[in-house]
Amino acid sequence: MTIAFLRDLTPLRGDVHLRFALHVALTHLGIALAEDADGLNAWIHDSGQSWAVLSAVAGGRTIPLQGGPRRLADELEAAWDMWLELGGPDPYDFGMTVTDSGTTQYAWAEDPTSALRWSLT
Repeated sequence: MTIAFLRDLTPLRGDVHLRFALHVALTHLGIALAEDADGLNAWIHDSGQSWAVLSAVAGGRTIPLQGGPRRLADELEAAWDMWLELGGPDPYDFGMTVTDSGTTQYAWAEDPTSALRWSLT
């Protein structure tokens, strides 16, 4: 059974704040966009063997197809949800912490002491 991806993909094209946040949370993913008669489509891939296609179909729906060991469409949706839960912070609301030894590196949003962190190593 194929389940529709319920989110409108249009912000992926025009919202630079969202794109920045997704690149922080999903550092190893590439996202390509193209529009056809049915709407905006997205192709997502990682540096390994996982991929996802979010394909616009008639009626304003988007169908996710994904393969490989990771569920990239699900990861994209979770990172997007987190960005929305944070209130849609812009790039200036993000920071990076690196320990003196350099062994720990992470990005954060809003508060460097928050438990919400993304590993950069």
